[in-house]
Amino acid sequence: MSLSRRQFVARSAAATAALPFLTPLASASPLATPPRWAAPASGRAEFTDIRRGVGAFTDRGGTIGYLKSDAALVAVDTQFPESAQIFLDGLREGSDRRLDVLVNTHHHGDHTAGNAVLAPVADLHVAHEAVPGLQRARAVGSDGYATQRYADETFRESWRADLGDEVLALHYFGPAHTCGDAVVHFERADVVHMGDLVFNRRQPFIDRAGGASVEAWGTLLETVHSRFSDETAFVFGHAGDGFPVIGTRADLLTMRDFLAAARRAIVPRAADGATAVDIEGLLIPGFEDWGETPARVAEPIIAEFAGG
Repeated sequence: MSLSRRQFVARSAAATAALPFLTPLASASPLATPPRWAAPASGRAEFTDIRRGVGAFTDRGGTIGYLKSDAALVAVDTQFPESAQIFLDGLREGSDRRLDVLVNTHHHGDHTAGNAVLAPVADLHVAHEAVPGLQRARAVGSDGYATQRYADETFRESWRADLGDEVLALHYFGPAHTCGDAVVHFERADVVHMGDLVFNRRQPFIDRAGGASVEAWGTLLETVHSRFSDETAFVFGHAGDGFPVIGTRADLLTMRDFLAAARRAIVPRAADGATAVDIEGLLIPGFEDWGETPARVAEPIIAEFAGG
């Protein structure tokens, strides 16, 4: 362990205590660049090193980001308990090292259910201030409620920690996929974990009950795109079959363009009386490789833009 909890807090000037976040709480819900990394096989645990000890782990659920160096171990998101244990065992390679920092990019279960495995071995567990409340609301009545683990440190706009030869920075740019999505930057490696702010060539989940905004989501992607360079590597929460979970900032604008195209395709149909179920199966023009539109995508777009 490179730094104590007290040292982390002292070095994180923007860190806050668990602050109340006034937002509607979520109810339970289901769940364009040449690739420089191969897409992982579905359901196969795989570590992909990117650079300077930063990489991505895929198995079940949202992609886990990680830092593994002599100075620190970091995990970004946790998937499910079984895959979280596979990740932890692979990251530690037989040692009993603790995680210096565990980050949740947002509250959804495919990114937080593995907290039960990783949080007990983490010195700090950090998320945006909206996340614990949203996570609790989503867990109420579920079988896993008793095993949920919540961030013990939260932030409102930014959070930062020195980790030996790496700097971990968390940023909040407003509502998008939910109202509590963190953008996670490993500054010296110049690798950004986007959580579910990017579904790479895959129909997204728009969590309107959890504070999502499609319009703000597009603006956020433009903001993040402008802050980084073509050299920055980006890790995405999910990808369609055959597409990678690691890409470049151009993929952010592809995601933005998909959201705009989906809005253009869906809202006029809703204005003519079509329901989300009627729209289900629609291929968004120009984005056919994203697959057929499910009702769960059409419904929040109709609600936001067509008063549905």
